[in-house]
Amino acid sequence: MPAGAATSGDLDPSPASVGAPLAQPIAWIGDPSQPAERGQWGRPNQLGLPLDDRGLTLADGLFETVLVEQGQARLLEAHLERWRRSAALLGMEPPPNRQGLEPLIAATLERSQAGGRALDGALRLNWSRGSAPGRGIDLPAEGEPPLPHRFWLQFTPLQPSFRPVTVWISQLERRQATSLLSQCKTFAYGQAIQARREARSAGAEEALLLGTGGELCCGATANLLVCRGGTWLTPPLASGCLPGVMRGRALELGLVREATLDPGLLLQPADDSGHHPSKDSVKDSVSAALLLNSLGCRPIRAVNGQVLGPADQAHGDPGWASSLAESLWRSLLGTG
Repeated sequence: MPAGAATSGDLDPSPASVGAPLAQPIAWIGDPSQPAERGQWGRPNQLGLPLDDRGLTLADGLFETVLVEQGQARLLEAHLERWRRSAALLGMEPPPNRQGLEPLIAATLERSQAGGRALDGALRLNWSRGSAPGRGIDLPAEGEPPLPHRFWLQFTPLQPSFRPVTVWISQLERRQATSLLSQCKTFAYGQAIQARREARSAGAEEALLLGTGGELCCGATANLLVCRGGTWLTPPLASGCLPGVMRGRALELGLVREATLDPGLLLQPADDSGHHPSKDSVKDSVSAALLLNSLGCRPIRAVNGQVLGPADQAHGDPGWASSLAESLWRSLLGTG
C-alpha cells in the first residue's frame, strides 16, 4: 500500500444491502474518552473537520480499517496495536485505546442496524495530528505541548469481496522501503490513486507496485500473496510493503512465509499446451496470486494482460480461485 495508505473501500467490497435505505454509512466525531452522546453523530457527508486540521491539509494522520462481521470488530486488538505503534513511529500522541473505543464502537454498530439486524461492514478509525495555530508543516518544538489531536470514525456497510481481478505492474510509482510512512497506514493516498489510475488506463482493474529495488512489493491497497511450488509467499517488509494485519496473521499461523519476489514470476506464460511440465518448472511456477487485506481477498487472474496460472477450466470450476481466496482469508480471522 503506497505511502502507508489504504482506503476503507479497499478491494472494492460489495455493498451490504443494495437498495436498503437504512444501510447507509454513519460517522461520529468527538472525544472518545467522553460518552458518545457528547460527540456528534451523522452521515459522513454531513459532518466536517476544521479547515486547518493537518489531516485535511497535510494528510498528517493515521487510520485503521476494521472488518465488522455479525456485530463484532474482527482482529481489533491487532489493528489497535499497529495504530499505537505507527503513532509512536511518527511522533504522534497515542491514539484512543480499546477501553475507550469499545463503547463507542458498540453505539456505532447499534445505530447502523437495518431493521434491527446488525450489518457487516468496514469500521474506519481516524487519528489526525489536529489543528495547528499557523500555516506550514512545522511541529511544536521539543518541550512545547503537542497539538491537540483529533479522532473520528466511520462505519460503512459492505460485504468482503473475493472477485478475481486483473492487475497492472506500475511503471510510474514505487514503494520507498526506507520511509517511515511505508510502515504506517496514513491518510496519504496520492500514490495509490496514481498507481490505480495508471492501471485503469492500461485496461486493468488494480495496480501492483514494486519496491525501490525493483522487486514485487504490494497492491495499491492490499498485500500480495503468491503461491509458488505449493507454498504461499509474501514480499518482506524490507520491500516497502505495509505490515498488514491479515498479512501478519498469515505469517503468525505459518500459512505464508516471506520471500523476495521478482516481477518476472507473474509474467511467465501459462502452460496451455496440454503437456506435462517438468518438476523444475512446477517448482518455479506461480499457480496463484492474491491481494489480501481486512476487507477481502482478491485472486489475480491476469498481470499486464497475461493470464496468471492455470485456466479456471482446468479445475472444472469457474469459481475455484474465489473459493481458494475466501477459504484462506477466513482461516486468518480471529476474535481479535
